[in-house]
Amino acid sequence: MVTIIDVAKAAGVSPSTVSHVLNGKRPISDATKKRVHDAIVALGYEPNPNAQALRSTSSGIIAFYASDITEVFSTLIIQGAERICRENNYYMIFASGVEFNNDIAEAMHFLKRRRIDGLIVSFGIRKRIENRLPKALDFPVVSINARVSDDIPSIQPDDYSGGREAARYLLQRGAKNPAIIGGPESRLASEERIQGFVDEMAAQSIPFDRDKMIVYGDFSFDSGRTCMATLLQRDRSIDAVFCANDYMAAGAITEAQKQNIAIPQQLRIVGYDNREFDWFWPIPITTFSLPLAEMGEKGASTLIRMIKGEKPEPFHVVIPSSLVTRASS
Repeated sequence: MVTIIDVAKAAGVSPSTVSHVLNGKRPISDATKKRVHDAIVALGYEPNPNAQALRSTSSGIIAFYASDITEVFSTLIIQGAERICRENNYYMIFASGVEFNNDIAEAMHFLKRRRIDGLIVSFGIRKRIENRLPKALDFPVVSINARVSDDIPSIQPDDYSGGREAARYLLQRGAKNPAIIGGPESRLASEERIQGFVDEMAAQSIPFDRDKMIVYGDFSFDSGRTCMATLLQRDRSIDAVFCANDYMAAGAITEAQKQNIAIPQQLRIVGYDNREFDWFWPIPITTFSLPLAEMGEKGASTLIRMIKGEKPEPFHVVIPSSLVTRASS
């Protein structure tokens, strides 16, 4: 069985220092905390069952679970969360769904053994999901990018308002006959962006035929090309297209140019997500930048308040995205 002495040897510190890191009663440098926590994780250290009093004290550890922590959206959320954790003297450890074959129950068991104070879960895909978190967790949880339960605080992007702003922007730019390329109908982000756009059209008393002027892709470049071709076949007078993500916007631009349609003179195109390729695409793409770092910051600050016994208000938070205008519109 791994002991506190083993952890101390692995971390290159004294057993008393390990104890101080675990109980949080004395100030310890961030570098020393990191060595101790890395040793705990590497050795799989668990406190003696007879020393359960340790569990009632703060470990100073917050965990971050994501389906894929290497994906660019996850890394930006992590950057924001880590910044808040550092400012509040918490150390963050990570678990990826890839490591656990997306078995979230197994991941939670692993994290419980790490004696964490709280957990941030980040879902890379915004869709309606059932709460797969175990019922009996003895630490607070905050969800980012999805609302998994009425009992778990959530931090999400305001995709609906982004859709409304996209419609306002294109109308202000002179669009008379806009269309939409949506993502999979099961994806909440696409659904909310589309609904926001449609509602803004209605608010401005502009007729919009959903059956004719909305086509659905799968968020890929190729589906953007296919959907753009379908729209132009239905109505050659379309003068603006709102795409539910940037990959489809890139595909739509490519198809329009293939059909000798000038961007943006004849057709304005707006995407979503502010992907890294947007600014150097042959025609740089107007898009919406998701508040990923801010979501991470808000998630971490909410969790820390919960660890301290406070109830977060508001319980469910939406944060607006930012319009980034480029040559495509």
